[in-house]
Amino acid sequence: MATPEPEAWISALGDYALPLLPGTPAVLEGLESDQLSSMRVLGRLIQWDVGLALRVIRVANEIPHRHFRCEVAGLDEAAMMIGIRGVLGCMNALAQATSASPADPVRYAGLAAQASYAALLAERCGALRRDMVPGELALAAQLHGLGELMLVAHQGDCLASYLDLMAQDETVSPDEARDVTLDETINPVKIGQQLATRWALPEMTRRCMLPANARHPRNLGVMLSAQLAREAMRGWRYPGLGRDLELLADCLNIDLETLVMHLNEVSGEFNLQVALYGVSPVPELDLEQVMRQRSGDVMSPLPALCLAPRLRQAGLAAKRLQAGDLADEDEVLSVLLTGLHHGLGLSRVVFARLREGDCRLVVERTAGVDHEPGFCRLSMDMADGELLSVLMKRPTPFWLNQENMEDIWPKVPDALRRASGVRAFFIHSLFVGDRPFGLIYADRRFQACALDRRLLSGFSRLVTLAQQELERLDKAGADQPQPRQKPVGTLS
Repeated sequence: MATPEPEAWISALGDYALPLLPGTPAVLEGLESDQLSSMRVLGRLIQWDVGLALRVIRVANEIPHRHFRCEVAGLDEAAMMIGIRGVLGCMNALAQATSASPADPVRYAGLAAQASYAALLAERCGALRRDMVPGELALAAQLHGLGELMLVAHQGDCLASYLDLMAQDETVSPDEARDVTLDETINPVKIGQQLATRWALPEMTRRCMLPANARHPRNLGVMLSAQLAREAMRGWRYPGLGRDLELLADCLNIDLETLVMHLNEVSGEFNLQVALYGVSPVPELDLEQVMRQRSGDVMSPLPALCLAPRLRQAGLAAKRLQAGDLADEDEVLSVLLTGLHHGLGLSRVVFARLREGDCRLVVERTAGVDHEPGFCRLSMDMADGELLSVLMKRPTPFWLNQENMEDIWPKVPDALRRASGVRAFFIHSLFVGDRPFGLIYADRRFQACALDRRLLSGFSRLVTLAQQELERLDKAGADQPQPRQKPVGTLS
């Protein structure tokens, strides 16, 4: 297939399936004559092949049934719905498909291995939380990387540079790899979301593909399982590993030592099947290594790359904000975050809205943190640390740096310290007229990717322009005739 334009991605990929792994028929060998295996065992066998799992769940949900009104959300339910012969029929259909072989077999097998590890871990997390339907979590984690899987399976070298960059250097995050290697039309996360919607995949699967949903504990467990599966495939070397483990331990209400024990058990179970994917066994995670990393700055290593500013894009964002023709608040924030992230090269940018009811700043929009659930679920109490209460008194830019860190760091909210893992960042409070509206946070992910006064100037300028545009929209809305208020209804 030729590389399509952004709007054509889903139509280009939507009629394809994920390929069957060559070793899957051997895994299911003898299944037809086995009348004793439970559907749970059958579901686990299906789970070893993400392509088969996708096919089975879609087939099960396409069968009309007069007794079932709820969707089939897990592989054991799907196996029960279509039976052993149905599962074997799905396998044979994939084997005979014209797209039976992935365009990039080695990289596809690596992603399939990652998906299976994520499913095992999410299922374990569900059991630890006494979840009613752990199989639903397992499927959501397995299909979390659907966009990457589909692109590698059917677009050949489309993601080669992206995946190779992460494989070559453990400090590179998926968001940074995407920014420096992929065309702007290729966003694996969004492609996965849109395919899941087109195929009507289970609600939990679709919900967990949206980074903004990380604030819900079930979703967070799935997202962290997918993230940790990627790091397991890279040998547990990512600098942010300790932060992710701590977040998952909090989510499961267990200590780090217990979590590491469970992760090593999951790795042991996964390693029994590594021949299916042709990957190396996942090494044991060392608790002492995790504790050492936890005691220092999360993002202290020298990174492989720092995002470069793209002044043309920053200039375009400024012009759009100055034009005075943006339609609404969402468009203003979208232009602003794009300008800060893609234009100025700020790796992680978030907008947190002030919730007046409980005086909390809650993250609503992000750029560069699709694979960092801790940032996507960030919520800060105005009373936690003096910094926020001072900044939210008036529109103010702030730069945390080496000169002021000793004095200011204790005043930074604990939630922000834990989510960011850095001690250098920009913050700018946002006001609409005299009303506090929220704040913009930005950093460069690693201490070595230094912030400077030039970046601070560009950051402040774009935020100020966005603030002016928000004020224009607010005034225009106030000038419009308001609908007549209906009287309060009564029971008389």
